[in-house]
Amino acid sequence: MDLVFALLLLPITIADLNQRIIPNIYLKLLGCFMAFSFMMKGFPSSTLVFTVGIFSSFLFLLNVGMGDIKLLVILILTFELDLIGYLVLVLAVASVHIVISSARKRAIPRSIPMAPAIFLGFITYMASR
Repeated sequence: MDLVFALLLLPITIADLNQRIIPNIYLKLLGCFMAFSFMMKGFPSSTLVFTVGIFSSFLFLLNVGMGDIKLLVILILTFELDLIGYLVLVLAVASVHIVISSARKRAIPRSIPMAPAIFLGFITYMASR
């Protein structure tokens, strides 16, 4: 199931790299996958849902894109990921992306596509789980 989900994340990553936007059609497909997962495993704990809601609000205040927030919420709730451990991986990958972009363009980028960091963080997290 993890491999199927990772394959669904690949076009999202490519779209975000090319257009800097995550199309809602991909998020709807992942939402259907999440609903199927809930039917098979049950709903996540209310503590996790509350924590993800608070975290999503915080990301919104930091001007993170809504597509990135929705993608993170779907991943965390579907796989009931350890929020701190997963986000440390995502932030590490995003930091490497910023350093590489800065070195290549010789300027700090104003924004970066987050889906690649979310994708690589997810793959790394699931491989180490």
